[in-house]
Amino acid sequence: MCQYESINFSCGHSRPRLIKHCHFARNDPNHQCFGAWSIKREWTNPHENCDICVRRGMPQYVASGYDPNFALSR
Repeated sequence: MCQYESINFSCGHSRPRLIKHCHFARNDPNHQCFGAWSIKREWTNPHENCDICVRRGMPQYVASGYDPNFALSR
């Protein structure tokens, strides 16, 4: 089984990213894996939209609601 991590974006989409190939995929010339996937880790990217949504016109970065200059301006 090849190992993947799942990245969850603020727009609601998720994307798998390859961590490491399984034995069969390492030995295949095109690194093709015909087995099951194994998601090893999962993490959330709460302040960024995925590439597809950015291409559709959404902003790449989403405001966090935290302004570091707010405390200095008071």
